Amino acid sequence: MTTKRVKTGIQGLDKLMQGGYPEKSVILISGGPGTAKTTFALQYIYQGAKNNEPGVYVSFEQEPEQLKETMKDFEMDLSKLEKEKKIALLRIKNANDITDVLELIEKNVKKLNAKRLVIDSLSSVEIFASTFRSMIKDLPTGLVEKRYGFYPPTKTIIRRLMYKMMDYFKELGVTTLLISESQNSEYSRYGIAEFVTDGLINMQYLGIGSKNFRSMKIIKMRQTKHEEDFIPFEIGKQGVGVRKIEKFKA
Repeated sequence: MTTKRVKTGIQGLDKLMQGGYPEKSVILISGGPGTAKTTFALQYIYQGAKNNEPGVYVSFEQEPEQLKETMKDFEMDLSKLEKEKKIALLRIKNANDITDVLELIEKNVKKLNAKRLVIDSLSSVEIFASTFRSMIKDLPTGLVEKRYGFYPPTKTIIRRLMYKMMDYFKELGVTTLLISESQNSEYSRYGIAEFVTDGLINMQYLGIGSKNFRSMKIIKMRQTKHEEDFIPFEIGKQGVGVRKIEKFKA
């Protein structure tokens, strides 16, 4: 059976992964500061909306107006698409439980009949995972003992969080990008997300002398043959775009 594909919105990337992301998959987009993760994800939402695939962008760190300003540099008018009800830009500042976040996402996905979703960032959600009631419910008391008002989540809690989110998004029928800050040799804050998500793209920014180099690497993509080497990309007038690669053949 042929796997249905969702276009990435990044010029030149689809052909390096058999046409795009597998439909309804959850993809981790990882990288350090300045690697264009947010621009990459906003392009995914923008290009989808332009092709009749509405999208929801959930930010825990930036206001919608900041996101709109980011994309003006690339002549991508998010305000227009928002008015046309083709995208929703949500800012979440306080959440008592992950269920509150998921219910808000579901409400907006259903309102737009959205096919695409971005969470920016997973790292922000992970930090507060141990404060979410539904994540610590029924866990052994030794794992969740409180000595302070806030305490770091265990890997058990993070894994539970990841599976809950992924199951929820798949049931909604959206293809999801999770933005994550890379941490040393790990692709997510707690080193769990890279193992349970369907795909992983790592974005890098290197400065050597007076020259700067940006590249991405598709670490994994289930149900997909993909380019396995580093993929150079640049940020131009139309946003993120992959430089020409000839050698990959699906």
